[in-house]
Amino acid sequence: MIKYREHIVIEIADIVFSVSSDIPIKLIHLEDAYRDFLCNKEPEVTINVSYNDMPQIQFRNEDKVFDSEIAWSLYRQSSGENIFVLHPPKTGPLPDRIGIFDAKFLKGEMYIHIPDSKRSPAGSVPSPLGYPLFEVLMICLLAQGRGLMVHACGVDDGGKGYLFTGNSTHGKTTMARLWKDHAFVLNDDRIILRWRNGCFWMFGTPFHGEYTQISPCGVPLDKIFFLRHAEANDVRDKEGVVASSMLLTRCFPPLWDAKGMSYTLDFCAKLVANVPCYELDFKPNQDIVNFIQCVK
Repeated sequence: MIKYREHIVIEIADIVFSVSSDIPIKLIHLEDAYRDFLCNKEPEVTINVSYNDMPQIQFRNEDKVFDSEIAWSLYRQSSGENIFVLHPPKTGPLPDRIGIFDAKFLKGEMYIHIPDSKRSPAGSVPSPLGYPLFEVLMICLLAQGRGLMVHACGVDDGGKGYLFTGNSTHGKTTMARLWKDHAFVLNDDRIILRWRNGCFWMFGTPFHGEYTQISPCGVPLDKIFFLRHAEANDVRDKEGVVASSMLLTRCFPPLWDAKGMSYTLDFCAKLVANVPCYELDFKPNQDIVNFIQCVK
């Protein structure tokens, strides 16, 4: 029987995780991005991690519900358990990480295989919160009626939450750098949106891009901007199905989960009906800050 030792507790977007391990926590390399997310609250999600054992599981094609074709796959067994399988690059089909979670993704067992040749002389091991498993787990949790993770930069400008959403190269990190002396940047790449206390909120996450000055804080969402580089600053209102579709293409939907997708579509529709949305042409200089603050 595995004996789990001390644990760490982190909070992301009001969701609290407890992570325990069969090795001392001090040996786990926790990325700096998680430091400000540590807390002492009662966990909603519990994850036990083993570095010294791998389960014997027969993976059947008929149980596979999603395959990223790059880094991870998801299997769902008849018992309702969800099994994430990660493959190490360039080493063939054997997984180096397996995560087994219950139907609601609230309790999980994670197994991490580290060959002796890859172990640190000091005995330290990689964090179980690394990409992509923990981000995928968050997407699955949010799809259970909790919210949505979007590809976006989020800033808190004196209590007004501005969401600048876009895909790669659209200007999210640029926007974070332009705002850093004028507002509180939550994250430049991954923001979580939730309905809390009668309005939509956005929260920073540990999953950042090139801009590393991130925050675990949240702020009510005031406006959404769909980014586009341009020679001059300009905004155009976006509403209804058009705005909802633009948001959907810039979020992380649970494509493997029909019920979760239905929730995500409803969430996007409700969000754009309650929060003003704009397509934003922006020139990457400091003028954009005052321009955004003047948008009505």
